[in-house]
Amino acid sequence: MGDKQRDTGHRRSRWATAGLLLAVLGFGLTACMGFFGQAPIALLVTDLGGDGEAPVVVTFDLSGSNDPDGTITAYTLDFGDGSTVHEGTDVSVDVTHEYAAEGAFTAVLTVTDNDGRVGMVNAVVNIGAVMISFATNRGADYDIYRMKADGSQEAAVYSQANDDLFADLVRGTRDKIAFASADLASWDIGWIPASGGAYNELVATATSNQIQPSWSADGAKIAFASNETQTPSATTWEIWTVSSSGGTPTQVTTQSPSWALAPAYSPVNDDIVFVSNETASGGSALWLWDDSANTASELYDSTGHDGDASPALTGLTTSLDLPAGIGFSTPAWSPDGAKIAFSSDVGGGDIDIYVMDADGDPTSVESLEEYVEGRTGDTFSNTITSAADEFCPYWLEDDSGMVFAKTDGSGDYQIYVVSFETGAVTALTATAGSDNVGPASEK
Repeated sequence: MGDKQRDTGHRRSRWATAGLLLAVLGFGLTACMGFFGQAPIALLVTDLGGDGEAPVVVTFDLSGSNDPDGTITAYTLDFGDGSTVHEGTDVSVDVTHEYAAEGAFTAVLTVTDNDGRVGMVNAVVNIGAVMISFATNRGADYDIYRMKADGSQEAAVYSQANDDLFADLVRGTRDKIAFASADLASWDIGWIPASGGAYNELVATATSNQIQPSWSADGAKIAFASNETQTPSATTWEIWTVSSSGGTPTQVTTQSPSWALAPAYSPVNDDIVFVSNETASGGSALWLWDDSANTASELYDSTGHDGDASPALTGLTTSLDLPAGIGFSTPAWSPDGAKIAFSSDVGGGDIDIYVMDADGDPTSVESLEEYVEGRTGDTFSNTITSAADEFCPYWLEDDSGMVFAKTDGSGDYQIYVVSFETGAVTALTATAGSDNVGPASEK
C-alpha cells in the first residue's frame, strides 16, 4: 500500500473516531440534561366560599402549578378525608370537593411533567362543626349564643348590657348572624360575624322598634318588622327590608290599621311569609308577600294564632311593644321552598308546630309529629306535639331535621332538634331557671 493510501485511511479512521466521540458526547449531554432537568412546581389554593361549617364545598385552584422546562401532563389530588383521590391532566381547571365532617384535613397535590418528574404540595383545610345560634337569658339579660349541633360547647358570641333576640343565619355561607339588639329606648337591627366580633348596625331608630330579621336567599337583603310608621298607634307594625350592607330601609307591606310581624324570606326567591291580624279568625294568620306581583295576600288562617304563637318573654329590659296577645315566634321555610313550618295555638290549648304546603292549602296542614311520621315511615316513638308548648321552628338547610324551642317540665324554654331520618327528639339545652329561644341553624 502506498503512502497516499495509508494517509487517506488514517484520515478516514480519525473522522470516524471523531464522529463516534461526537455521538457519544451528544448522547451524554442529552442524558445530563435529562438528569439535571427541573421538576414541576405544584401550587394549591383553597377557597371555602366563606363557609366554615360542615358540610362545606371547597374549591381547589391548581392553576399556579407549572413546569419550568416542560409541561405538566398529569396530577392527583388527595383530599385528605379518605375519599377517592381525584386524577386529572389539566391544572387550569378548578376542582371542587365536599367535606362532610368537622376536622383539619391535609390535601395533597402531586403533579407530574412530561419527563416523569414529580412535584408535591400540601394544604390544610379546616372544616368547623355545625353550629346552632340562639338567644338565652342565662346571664343578666338575653344574649346571642352558639353551640355545636349536639348541644355541646355553648358560648356567648354577642353580649351587651341589654337584650339581644331573634338570631338568623345568612344562608349558604352561614358566616353572619343578624339579630335585634336593644338599648334602653328601642330595638335595632344589625349583624355580627358568626364566630363573634364587632356589631354592624343596619337599622336604628330611637322612637321605634325593629325586630325579627330574616336574610334573603342571596344574603343581599334583610327583612324585618318595624313599628316605625306609628300610625295609628305604637303597636302598628309593618314588614320592611334593608340592604345587608346598610342604607335606607324600604317599607314592604301596608297592613295598617292591621299589623304585620315575623317575616321569613323564601330560600328560593324574594317572597316573604309573615304574620298579620288582617282578616284573621283567631288573632293572627299567615300571609305571603309575592315579590314578583308586589302584593300581599292571606296564605292560611285557622281559629288560633298562626305563625306567631309562643309563651311570653319575661324580664326584657326594653319592651318589644307587640300587639296584645301576640307571641314572638316566626314561621320557617323548608330548604326547597315547598313547605312552611309555623307555631299555632289552634284549639285554644297548647302551642304546637305545624307544617303545610307553601301554597297554603289547608288540607296539607299537619302537626310536626305527623310530618315526621310521614318522613320516617314509622309511627313516631317520641312526642313533639305534647302538653308542653313548641314554638320557634327553624328548618335545617340540609333537610335533615328541625330545631325548635319547647317548654320543659320546669316551665323553662329549651332548644330541641328532631331528626327527619330517625324521628329522634334531642334536647340540646338544659339550663334551669333560664330560657333559650329562637334557634337558627342552616345545617
